[in-house]
Amino acid sequence: MGYKKSFSEVDSKYWADYKVRLSKAQGVQDVKKIFSMVIADMVKEIEVDLNPVYTEFGGDFELVVGEEKPRYKVSSKIDGDPNYINLVEYSDLPTIIEKYAEMGVNKIIHLGTKEEAENGKKIIH
Repeated sequence: MGYKKSFSEVDSKYWADYKVRLSKAQGVQDVKKIFSMVIADMVKEIEVDLNPVYTEFGGDFELVVGEEKPRYKVSSKIDGDPNYINLVEYSDLPTIIEKYAEMGVNKIIHLGTKEEAENGKKIIH
């Protein structure tokens, strides 16, 4: 096994803001957008040459809601880049991204149960 580089300092810089932003998310699309934006910004800070992007409806890092792990997917542009491959093999970046993805998926599940409960309420005049 090779040298493992830690990005815990970068992680802690983004983590608090990510939690606050997720707490204010109003819907599933908000959560997905926040995840994509924050991870792209974090990865850009770690490895400038990767230059991940995000848009209103997706990006190079996207949440995957379901049972499979990891709970995120990476675009082929990033996933095939030697810089990213090196980060995946020799750093804690995948673990950090998974932590963010796990929280995002949990928020989506929470929003889903909240929406179901609200849809079940009857309006009585």
